[in-house]
Amino acid sequence: MLTKKEDVTDVINEDATLASQWHIKFKEAMIHKAPYTKRWLEYMDAYNGEYFKNKNLPEYKSNMVSNFIFSTIETIRPIMIDNDPKFQSVPRQPEGMKFSNDLNEALMYEWDREGMNVKIYRELINVLTIGTAVFFIPYNANDKKIQGIPVNPFNIFVDPLATCVEDAEYIIYAKYMNVVPLRRLFPKKAELLHGSRINYSELVQNNDKNANIQNQILVLDIWTKDYEVEEKINANEKITKSKYPNGRHIILCPEIGVVLKDTASPYSDGYPFVLVKDYDVPDKFWGEGEVAQLISPQKYLNELNNSVVDTAKATANMPWIIDKNAGIPYGKITARPGLVIRKNPGTEVKREQAPQMPLYVTNSIEVIKSDIQQISGIYDSLRGDGVTGVYTAQGILALQEAGQVRIRLKVKLLEEALAKIGQKWFSRMKQYWKDDKWLLLTKPDGSYDMKKFVTEVLDYDYDVKITAGSTMPVNRSAMLDLMIRLAQTPMPDGMPLVDREAVAEYLPMEIKAAMLERMSGNNQNLEQLQQAVEQLAQQLQQVAQQSEQADVEIMKTVQEITTAIEKINEQIIQLQSKHDKIENERMKEERENKIKDDAYNRGYTDAEKIMSGENEPLGMDELQGMQEGQLPEEILRGIEDMSDDELALLLQTNPELTDLI
Repeated sequence: MLTKKEDVTDVINEDATLASQWHIKFKEAMIHKAPYTKRWLEYMDAYNGEYFKNKNLPEYKSNMVSNFIFSTIETIRPIMIDNDPKFQSVPRQPEGMKFSNDLNEALMYEWDREGMNVKIYRELINVLTIGTAVFFIPYNANDKKIQGIPVNPFNIFVDPLATCVEDAEYIIYAKYMNVVPLRRLFPKKAELLHGSRINYSELVQNNDKNANIQNQILVLDIWTKDYEVEEKINANEKITKSKYPNGRHIILCPEIGVVLKDTASPYSDGYPFVLVKDYDVPDKFWGEGEVAQLISPQKYLNELNNSVVDTAKATANMPWIIDKNAGIPYGKITARPGLVIRKNPGTEVKREQAPQMPLYVTNSIEVIKSDIQQISGIYDSLRGDGVTGVYTAQGILALQEAGQVRIRLKVKLLEEALAKIGQKWFSRMKQYWKDDKWLLLTKPDGSYDMKKFVTEVLDYDYDVKITAGSTMPVNRSAMLDLMIRLAQTPMPDGMPLVDREAVAEYLPMEIKAAMLERMSGNNQNLEQLQQAVEQLAQQLQQVAQQSEQADVEIMKTVQEITTAIEKINEQIIQLQSKHDKIENERMKEERENKIKDDAYNRGYTDAEKIMSGENEPLGMDELQGMQEGQLPEEILRGIEDMSDDELALLLQTNPELTDLI
């Protein structure tokens, strides 16, 4: 059985082996990064102006530095992040849509709490100078908050084959720490920790080899992908799974062989680093900055400027030529204005004429200045300098907007990096925020408000984006003029294109706050008016309901009267029908009586005529016809002239005529 001392010895040996392995990888990454480190040091000196200062020049030579690199970078920097970024959370599930605005407010609260705008503004110097800035996004378990920590790019070392953060096999953050605080952080390893001298000056702030050189320990904070697997037997089944599914986190001191921490990565979204680049070079891990292209013309511009200054100093005080016997003591001739010189007769005292500066020198200076503008894309119009032939406000704004084309590309890369930071921030919130929180929000008028953030928001997945161009500056005067004109432009429905809030958005803050306050009071009055209108509408509705009930009663009465009238009409129709029937029967009876009377009278008249002999007696043919069942022609014509009713009545009274007819 191994003793406790032997166990400790084995652990120490394992730690030493692990520290040695990573020390080798650290040196490999450092060698691969060495060309970048050398250039970056020159670029930082160029930004500060130290690169162009020649300390070995004699006193009479000029050493003036007109640093256009500094001017260019400081022109770009405020334009890139003039406004706060606007977060836009896009839910991956439709159920999360209603919480999107809550997450946006939480991200803005965290952004303000951590002071990320100031950190971004500072780190833009690294972005524009050396081409890359690095942010570390951890969760501080002691303070229980998410942090956004700018990391010096000089202290980051990556896998030599890496082209981006995602495909790097490992990322190492190297720094020197004093032994005392390091022992407090890792008390179990305190006995093994002892200080030493600084061996890598590029890891020290300002690259100063003489800064705090005593009791310093090189510490490597390593984040790596580890493909080690472990096997477990579960229900007689061997299961193989990754030992570090989210990666591995190691902290060690390579020069003394001490491992301070070796655990699985606590974060499920990969490496907790985000790179911000000025120019993203394909297949390169590090970006490129402005100084790389400007340092050469800046160097020659300084040399030409110093030549002009030296020539000016020389020609402004040309040498004197004096005969020895002129009688002028040594040192009496100076460059004092109005100098009076007394000399001996017959001697000569004269001063050489200054040669003219060649025109190609001044022309070359202007050409180099123009080249610097062409290379950087920063023209005089962006600095507010006037342009010949452009005098109107709209024309100047158009020139400035056209001059921001190159800057807009930088802003796009910046906003993509900020979106990655926001995505990792959301990942930390989802992983570590377990309770509801109160957020302090800034309202548009500058006042503050408290809002409760519920963890139900974090039950869904979101893609965090930055609204394009939200960090770019806005010409508030031009936008205010535009909003006023839009507010005066009516739409077909009579409403203006924009409301009062849109106009107030671009007012100066001191005016905006007061106006929003008045608008808030007006809104309250409007709400009271709306409430009064609603109450009046309710009263009108009640009156309408009562009127409707009265109308129902009236309609019911009308319906009853209508029903009664319909019944009376039916009775009238029945009576009319009975009356018509009686009248028809009476008229029919009268007609029948008339037919009978007419038939009787006519028959009687005919009989009288026959009896009186007025008519000729019937011949044999007529008598024979009557005997055979035929009636005389006169009778037949009389019968034909009868109506149907008269004929029917005749046949009814004389049925024997049926056979004769």
